[in-house]
Amino acid sequence: MFELLDGPPYANGEAHTGHAINKILKDFIVKSKIGLGYRVRFRPGWDCHGLPIELKIGKQKETPAPQSFKEIRSAARIVADEAIGKQMNAFRRWGVTADWDKPYTTKSSKYVAAQLDIFGQLVEQKLVYRTFKPVYWSPSSNTALAESELEYNEKHQSTSVYFRFKLINVSSPEIIWSSIPPSKPSQFYALVWTTTPWTLPLNNAICVSPNIKYSVIQFEREINNPTSTYYIIASNLVSELEKQSEQKCRILGTVKSENLIGKKYKSCWHNELALPIYEAPHVSDTVGTGLVHTSFAHGFQDYDVAVSNGERIQSFVDSRGCYTRHLGHDLDGKHVLGDVIIRSSQQWFIDVEEIGKRASSMLDEITVSAGDSDLRGSLKQLVTTRNSWCISRQRVWGTPIPGLVDENGEAYTSRELIEWVADLTRKSGNTDVWWEVDLNKILENEDVRRSLKIPKDVIPQLKKNVDIMDVWLDSGLAWHAAKENEMEREHVTDVVLEGVDQFRGWFQSLLLTSVAVKNKLPYRKIIVHGFCIDEKNNKMSKSVGNVVDPILLTDGSLKQKAIGADGLRFWVALSGSENAGESKIGPKIIEDVDRKIVSLRNGFRFMIGGCQGFNGNPINSPLKTLDQDMLHSVDSFVKKTISNYEEFKFRTVANDLTQFIQRNFSSNYVKYVRDRLYCDKIGSESHLSAQFTLHRTAYSLAHIISPLLPHLSAEVLHHLPGSHEKQILRHTFMELQSEEKYYMPELSQLMKVVHELRTVLEASAGPKIDTSKKDIIVYVKPEQEKLLKTSELELPELLNVSGVELNESRDGISVEITDSKRRYCERCRKHTRKDGDNLCSRCFDALVV
Repeated sequence: MFELLDGPPYANGEAHTGHAINKILKDFIVKSKIGLGYRVRFRPGWDCHGLPIELKIGKQKETPAPQSFKEIRSAARIVADEAIGKQMNAFRRWGVTADWDKPYTTKSSKYVAAQLDIFGQLVEQKLVYRTFKPVYWSPSSNTALAESELEYNEKHQSTSVYFRFKLINVSSPEIIWSSIPPSKPSQFYALVWTTTPWTLPLNNAICVSPNIKYSVIQFEREINNPTSTYYIIASNLVSELEKQSEQKCRILGTVKSENLIGKKYKSCWHNELALPIYEAPHVSDTVGTGLVHTSFAHGFQDYDVAVSNGERIQSFVDSRGCYTRHLGHDLDGKHVLGDVIIRSSQQWFIDVEEIGKRASSMLDEITVSAGDSDLRGSLKQLVTTRNSWCISRQRVWGTPIPGLVDENGEAYTSRELIEWVADLTRKSGNTDVWWEVDLNKILENEDVRRSLKIPKDVIPQLKKNVDIMDVWLDSGLAWHAAKENEMEREHVTDVVLEGVDQFRGWFQSLLLTSVAVKNKLPYRKIIVHGFCIDEKNNKMSKSVGNVVDPILLTDGSLKQKAIGADGLRFWVALSGSENAGESKIGPKIIEDVDRKIVSLRNGFRFMIGGCQGFNGNPINSPLKTLDQDMLHSVDSFVKKTISNYEEFKFRTVANDLTQFIQRNFSSNYVKYVRDRLYCDKIGSESHLSAQFTLHRTAYSLAHIISPLLPHLSAEVLHHLPGSHEKQILRHTFMELQSEEKYYMPELSQLMKVVHELRTVLEASAGPKIDTSKKDIIVYVKPEQEKLLKTSELELPELLNVSGVELNESRDGISVEITDSKRRYCERCRKHTRKDGDNLCSRCFDALVV
C-alpha cells in the first residue's frame, strides 16, 4: 500500500496554474505508483475554513451581509461547496485520478470531530494554553494571523526613523573620553532606529548588548551650541548614521555597555516616566544603532525582554488598530500605521519549543527534496526556532476551541469537554453545535464540569470561548482526521507534495502535531515544488495581466490554441517537477510544449499507421537486426523510466521521452526502416518484423508514459490493433520488458560498429549526397568484419544505402562511396534493379499476388 496525503487546496475561487502544478504532480505519483505495482490511496481534500471566505461573503452584493454566526457559517458553506465543485471539475478535466467519491473537507462533521479528538489530547498534555502576548494582528479583519498567512511585498520599503531618548542618569565620568572631558553643560541621548515609528509612544525600554562597543558622538553642526549634546550609538554603525542622516559626526569617546544597563531615560510620550535600559541577546550592531527600541506588547523579542525582567505587559492599541485613551486625547482613536501589526492580545497557543527540537531530530529519518536537492535543513531550522504557535482566530467560520472564559480572561478547558463537543458533532452531523449549545448544558455534565476545575465563585462569570482554530491546525491534523479508520491511521503517509511555501505552513503543522500526539513522523518523504511565474520572471498578477488560465490552455479560445489536458500535464512535468524554483509559463513556453506534444503524436501516428493489418500477436520468425536494436532501446527506456518513477523524477521522464522519440525512434529507426515497411511484401517475415517492432514500441511507450500523458496513452491504445484504452495501468511496468529471445547475443557490439559506420558515412557524404541511392565499400578491422558478417544482408538497411561491399582493413573504419552498378527502381527508389527488369526483385515479389 502506498499513500499520498493531499495537502488540501483552499476552497475559494477557480483552479489556477498553481493548482495545476500541485495536483498534476500528485497525479504523476499516483499513476506511476499504480504502474509500479502498488495499491494506492489518494483521497483529495479541501481546506474550507478561514478568513478569505468570511471576507468574500461580506462583500457579496446580491444578498445582505450575514450577521449572526449561523448566517455567516451557512453562507460560508455555500461558498466553499461552490469552489470545491469548480475545482474538482478542473482537476478531473486534467486527468487527475483520486477517490473523488470520498474527498475529505475540513468543514465536514466527521473531520471536525476527529480534529477535536486530537486537540483534546494536546490539551491533556498541557501543551495548549491561553495568555496575553504579541501576535500578528489584522485591524481590518479584527483577528490574529499566523506568519504563514502574511504576504510579503519584496519591493516594500518600511518607514524607518532615528529617534533620541533623553538619558536621565548617565553622566560624563562614565564616559571614556578620547581627550579632555567637556567643560560645557552636557546632555546624553540614547539613539535608536526603528521601522515601526507608530510604536514609539508605546516604548517601554531600550535594549543593549554587552558584546557591542558603543561610541559617544556629536554632530559637527552642534559643536558650537552652548550645551553639548551627545549621542550613544554602536561604534560599527556611526558611518551608516552619517550616510543616512547626511551629517558629519565626531567620535569623542566610548562607553561600556555595563555603564548603560540599568540606567534610566525619559519616555517620549509620558514625560514623567523614567524607563529602563536592559541587556538583551537579540541586539546586534549589523543594522540600526545597537540600541533597540522596545515595546513589550508589540514585538516578539520585546515580549521576551519583558518576561525575563518581570515587567507587566499592556497593550494600548485596540482590535481596530487604534490607540486607546491611555495615551491621551491627542492619540485616542487614531489609527496606527500598517495593514498588519504586531499587537498583544489574549490568544490560545500550543507550546512547540520542545516538540520542535524532537521533531527536528526525527527529520533525519526521511527525505525532504526537490529533485536531488536535500531541503531537510530548511524545515529543521524552522521547527527548532519556533517556541509557540498561536492557534486562535477571532472569527466565526472555523473549528471551535471549546473552552470557558471568565471576566478576567482566565480560561478553562479539558480533554473531557472537547471530546464531549466532538461526540455531539459526530452524532448530530452538525458542526455548529458549540455555538448552539447552552452554557448551562455544558455545566450540567458532571464529568465535564469536574474536569474543568472551575472555582464556584467564578461560575456565574463564565462565557463560552468563541475563538476558532487556526486553519493550519485544521489541515495540520489531516494525518488523523483525513483518514477513514484506525487501520488507515496506522499507516504512515508515504509522501506529501506541496509548494515551497509550505515549509512555513502545512509541512510544519503536520509534523508538530504528529510528534506532539504520537511521537512519530506523519510522513516518510516530502517533495517540494515551486511557484508559477511568467516568461519575464514576474509573479502572476491580475493587475499586470500576465495570469495564465489553465482552462484556456486546455480548451483554447479565439486567441489561444488549445493544447489539451496532456499539454498542460507535459508543461507541469517539464517545468514543475524536480524543482523548488519558479515554473515559467507564457506564449513561447506554451508553443514549445505544444511542439513537443505534436512531435510525440507524430511518432505514435507513424507507429499505429505501420501496424495496420497486424493483429499485435507475437511472431515466430526472427526479428531483423534493426528491429532488435529498436526494441532493445525501448526496453532500456522502459527500465530507466521505471527507475525515474521510483525516484519521482518526472521532468527526467518527460525529457527522456522527447529525446527518445526524436533520436532513438525517428533518427535511428524510422529513417532506416521506412524502406522495408513501405516496400517489402506485406505479410513477409521482414515486413512482420517491422510491424511487430512498431506495435511493441507503441504498446510499451503508451503504457510507460500513461502517468504523464494519460489521454495520449489512451488514444494510442484505442487505435493500436489488439489493444484497448482500458488496459492503461492494468499491467505493471515490469511486464513491458521484451523477452530475451528477440535479441541476438552480439547485438550491442554489432550496433556499436554500425553507429560508427553511420557517423563516418554521414561525414563522407555531407549534406548533398543521398546515400540511399549509392553503394558503399566498407573497410573495418577483422573482429568488426566478423560481427558485420552476421548481418551482412541487412547492412544496406542498417546504413541506408543501396548496396554494401565489406572488406577487412587493419587501419580501422573507413567508407568509400561509389555509384551503384544496378539500375534505379522507381518503386523503392533505390539502385537495386537489374538491367532489363522493370522493378527490383524485392518490389516485383511485393506486387505478385
